[in-house]
Amino acid sequence: KAVVSTQSTGKAEIKRCDPPCVPYVGVYLADLISIEEGVQNLNSNGLINFAKMRMLAHTILEIRLYQQTHFEVEVIAEVIKHILVNCSNALSEDKIFERSYSLEPRSARPMSTESSTSSA
Repeated sequence: KAVVSTQSTGKAEIKRCDPPCVPYVGVYLADLISIEEGVQNLNSNGLINFAKMRMLAHTILEIRLYQQTHFEVEVIAEVIKHILVNCSNALSEDKIFERSYSLEPRSARPMSTESSTSSA
């Protein structure tokens, strides 16, 4: 229910929520990156740093807690109808690329798959 802007506040908000909830994964990714880059794999004796491994495991277990919680989703016919009607007009991947290219043209013409395979 709450959208959180900072990592420390975000983690506190997530911990206060009872599952099921969808936590902002960026909070956990930042933790994992911080642990990986900030803590050595080996301790001063040249042995595996199990404190680091415990920190990584704890963070991963928190993520898994939210993944394993079952969500009870109420089916609302109007919502399903809205999605089906609006998604029927979806563009193909080629049309999306063409639209993207027309909005943001590249300075050089993109290589087609035919020219890249014939030059090999």
